Amino acid sequence: MEERLKDVRNSLIKASQAWASGKGFDLQKAQELRRKAILLNHRHYLDGIPLYRKIAEAEGCHKDSDFQTIKEKMMLSADIFKSYEQSWLDDNDYNEMNRWLSSVFHKKVDIDMRGIKSIDKWISRLEDAGIRISYSSGTSGVFSFVPRDKEDWELSRKANIAYLAPLLANCIMHKGAGNHLLTAFADLMPMSGLLKMTNKKALPDFDAAFLGFKSGRMGNQALIEEFAPLFNDYYFLYDIEISGSALRSLRRGARTEEERKLVAALKDKIMGQREDNYSRLIDKIEKSTGKGQRIFIFGAPYQFKELCEILMDDNRKLGLKENSIALMGGGWKTFTGEAVSRETLVDMIGETLNIKPEMALEGYSMTETSALTMRCKYGRFHIPPIIEPLIFDAALNPLEGDDVKGTFGFMDTLATSHPGFLISNDYVHMVNSDCECGLQGPAILEIGRLPGAEVKGCGGIMGSFSA
Repeated sequence: MEERLKDVRNSLIKASQAWASGKGFDLQKAQELRRKAILLNHRHYLDGIPLYRKIAEAEGCHKDSDFQTIKEKMMLSADIFKSYEQSWLDDNDYNEMNRWLSSVFHKKVDIDMRGIKSIDKWISRLEDAGIRISYSSGTSGVFSFVPRDKEDWELSRKANIAYLAPLLANCIMHKGAGNHLLTAFADLMPMSGLLKMTNKKALPDFDAAFLGFKSGRMGNQALIEEFAPLFNDYYFLYDIEISGSALRSLRRGARTEEERKLVAALKDKIMGQREDNYSRLIDKIEKSTGKGQRIFIFGAPYQFKELCEILMDDNRKLGLKENSIALMGGGWKTFTGEAVSRETLVDMIGETLNIKPEMALEGYSMTETSALTMRCKYGRFHIPPIIEPLIFDAALNPLEGDDVKGTFGFMDTLATSHPGFLISNDYVHMVNSDCECGLQGPAILEIGRLPGAEVKGCGGIMGSFSA
């Protein structure tokens, strides 16, 4: 079955590239591939993931259950990734954390934890054993830990490159530019071309500025580290590793002298050295531009807002080369919860960075999924064919239709390491129709958090600094 699933997933990645490039995409064939992968994943989860098997037994599901049954009975809350006891982290009981991880991972986690006294060292020890942990945290300081083995991680990276590259290339080419960007992704088929590309600098005309940390495993941070080497040069707003121990202590309270030092160092770097961090980044952007490079800037909306405000306060403007790109991801709120207007921010980006509105892009993702979803110029977040999106009503029953509102759920065909049939805490408006941008299939028009759901990601963490 593993070989069958591998073949189906590779076919879905190729379909996603065809979907993004507008060349030879078959909507019906993609759905058939996706449903086939979902059934194969269901059987894999039953065989290898104890929590999934336990729920399936309670729901009367078995290996031959059909797609509709799985959709109705086997969608799990994304909160399964924080279903451990907080006391285990408080007490540095990482043997217990491993036992918990074994319940949501497709292999037993039996790794020596002697000497491990922090989240970061635990994650590092797991990574040495081939288990990659990504985590997210919000205002509560309760982490969601999402485990992936090396194969899942690599496949997710290849899939994102396969469909994001044509989307970015089309964005630029529609404006009459961009030889290297399009050429870099012209030969992604077959998979051998993709494998070759992911290990080389595919974007020699672009330098990248990431409004995040140099390293870490929080949310999109891990993805940043994978994509950064594709650019000619790259740099970060914070030239430090983001520490899981420091983040947890920041929100839940430091209990030891070591934790207090970690929190103090993080606060100083982010708040105490705020203007220095941005000034250093701005200087690097100016040097790259002076060398004739286009600039790719990635960050949360509030980080772009801060960058623009610092430039405006200093009466400075960065005349970035034509077809430079701003890619925003994350919530549209500042640290203090103030809403950021997209229209206003796009105007600020244009005024201070010389990035045109059509090149101010936006992505939507979460730690629990393999895919980054891009917003087109018509305001739709288009869902790539590797994801089966679902909408649920207040009673968590799946809704049908081509124009629905409710709780967002998804079946991630690339997720074999952990259960990929998940219900999020996001409330969305989803449509299923052809878009004027040329993309087919389901897309999200509006995104919000469910009532009572905490702010996650950078917004939730950074809110701690002003709490």
